[in-house]
Amino acid sequence: MTTISAGGSGTDGNPQVAGALAAERTTPSPACRADADRLRRFLAPDFHEFGASGAEVRYEGTAERVAAYTDPDGEPIRTEHMRGTRLADGLVMVKYTAYIGGRRSHHTSLWRRVGPGHRQMFHHQGTPTGPP
Repeated sequence: MTTISAGGSGTDGNPQVAGALAAERTTPSPACRADADRLRRFLAPDFHEFGASGAEVRYEGTAERVAAYTDPDGEPIRTEHMRGTRLADGLVMVKYTAYIGGRRSHHTSLWRRVGPGHRQMFHHQGTPTGPP
């Protein structure tokens, strides 16, 4: 297994991990979250999430729901300590801490390579950890 921190250049480590970290850094941006078509490209058809809210979410309608409540000019989700681990060829786990609306949560995502330079998230979990 190869682990790379988002603090590194991403080019000196495993390119699969660097690619998953780049995709993960894009998805919390208001520009991505407010654009259902753009967000949908990052979600696998078998996407599943256990959200920090406690909700269980599947692919169908997720991008549209997120876009409906996201202000494209709003405050981005702040992430810290992002790191990735290659679990198998084409499979990367990303972990980080997020700060959303005054709340802190730990997140884990599983990213699958689906084509050259393209990855999709097929599982995500957010766990509340309390105030920052």
